[in-house]
Amino acid sequence: MAYFPLFHELDNKKIVIIGGGNIALEKIEKLSGLGAGITVIAPEIKREISDNPEVKCILKRYAPEDLSGADFVVSATGNPDIDDEVYELCRNYKIPVNVVDRKDKCDFIFPSVIRKDKLVIGVSSSGASPQAAITIRKQIEELIPDNIEEILDFLDDLRPVVRSRIEDSHKRHRILKQAADMAFREKRILSREETERLLNEDL
Repeated sequence: MAYFPLFHELDNKKIVIIGGGNIALEKIEKLSGLGAGITVIAPEIKREISDNPEVKCILKRYAPEDLSGADFVVSATGNPDIDDEVYELCRNYKIPVNVVDRKDKCDFIFPSVIRKDKLVIGVSSSGASPQAAITIRKQIEELIPDNIEEILDFLDDLRPVVRSRIEDSHKRHRILKQAADMAFREKRILSREETERLLNEDL
C-alpha cells in the first residue's frame, strides 16, 4: 500500500506519544519545531526527551484516558498488547494513529524529512525500507542550494508582485516558473533588473 504525501499543519495540535525510549525520541525530533503540543507518557522517559522544552512528560503507565483530546497519537511502547489497545481506541475515537513498526496499524507514517526553512521534503518507501528512504533523502539533500532560504523568500515575495501587475493567469504562471527555474539553475536570487525584465516581457 502506498501512502499519499499529505502535508498537515501541526501548529497548536495535541500529539500524544505513548512510550519514552529511543523510538519515541526519533519521532519527537521530527515533530519538534512545528508548533505542536507534544505529550509523552511512559513509566520511564529518556533524558533527551525530558530535556526538550517542547515536550510535556508524564511519568506513568499508559491509561485509555490519556488519549483524550489528542489530534494525533504515536504508540512506541514495543509492547504488542498496549500498542493494540492504543490502536483500537484511536480507531474508535477517530484519532489518526501510528503504531511504530506495525505498518498495518498506521493511519500515517513518518517519512525521511528534509527541512530547510520553508522547504520541506518528505521521502517515504511506504514502510518497505526506511533505510532506502534515508539514502534517497541524502541524495536529494545534495541537490539543494545552500542559500535555499534566500531563494524561497525571494520567490515568495515575488508572487504578490506578479499578481498585482499581471492579469493573465497563464502569464503569471510562466513568469513565476521562469523566475524559479533561473534562481535554482544559477543558485541565486534574481536582480531587480532581471525581475523587471521578466515582468515586462509580455506587456
